[in-house]
Amino acid sequence: MTQALALGAFLRDAGHEVVRVLVGRSPHRRIPSYFRDGMGAPVVDFEAPTQVPGDDGRALSVGRTIADALRRSPKFLKATVQIAEATADADVVVNLLDFMAGLSRRLFPVDVPSLAVAHNYLFLHPDLPPPPGPRRVRRLVMAYTRATAAGTERKLALSFTELSDRPEIGLEVVPPLLRPGLDQRVIDDGGYLLAYALNSGYGAELARWHRRSAGPVIHCYMEGGAASLATDPAPGFHVHRLDAESFLQHLAGCRAFVGSAGFESLCEAHYLGKPVLAVPTDGQFEQTLNAWDAERVGVARAGSYADLDDFWSDPPIPSASAVEAFRQWVHRAPGMVVDAVERTSRAGTAERK
Repeated sequence: MTQALALGAFLRDAGHEVVRVLVGRSPHRRIPSYFRDGMGAPVVDFEAPTQVPGDDGRALSVGRTIADALRRSPKFLKATVQIAEATADADVVVNLLDFMAGLSRRLFPVDVPSLAVAHNYLFLHPDLPPPPGPRRVRRLVMAYTRATAAGTERKLALSFTELSDRPEIGLEVVPPLLRPGLDQRVIDDGGYLLAYALNSGYGAELARWHRRSAGPVIHCYMEGGAASLATDPAPGFHVHRLDAESFLQHLAGCRAFVGSAGFESLCEAHYLGKPVLAVPTDGQFEQTLNAWDAERVGVARAGSYADLDDFWSDPPIPSASAVEAFRQWVHRAPGMVVDAVERTSRAGTAERK
């Protein structure tokens, strides 16, 4: 969603119009109000598969995820029809790693050009070192990644660093899509730890660490805010609902950041020069890949909450030169990504003629 917010701003600044935004919904997560308010276009939701956590509120539950998908599967076909109809009059469609959008273009081919944008496509790059994990799991995740890009003319791989394009597989490497205004943030060290907990069980784990270690002041962001925390926190542990502006303000002022290995938050923290501990959500292998890639290029330390004592005692501050190089790479994103969208649209127009 933060990528969509950034891309929408880039396109409008270049004189284009975002006419409609389609977002997959599930009964387990809500679409944040900051996203609906910030997109500047009608936001239409559709039924989509989602990853369901287990009883502990932490790791992905494969059984529950499959059961949830089977229960709601009749609605998924309707969603593919809804997507096809909603995109039929567009000049170009941008797919941000959405499986239902890829499936829709397979089932209902249209002549509207499309491109796919995500960090996940970087792991298709042949020049990248072999990532960790069982080969079978990697293949499954990469098959899913390819399926999200079905029916698209090109894939834009968001990357922490520059890599060569690979046109033979329709892959272009571009900078991260970060929300405008990050360069205007006042960066400070307020002495607190900022955390983002994807699932409530991780928030409770952070609260237990904070109580046990008599640790620092912690500002923790999680869906549902304090009502989702299944434990009573000690004084100094502050829980916040998801809010883009508040989160970025706390990120600019923290001593260090710990959170799930989401690509955007890792990038935002590195842009602001913050030490980062990336903790992949159990069962979500794509986050393991994100954390591995971030550690590979020096953006974050990959680990778990068991590493918090060591991490907090000596946060690995990135060098000023590395942060500046990353910022220069990020600043190229608007021009490169808008150019790719325009090229995709022009190619589609030429084909239709």
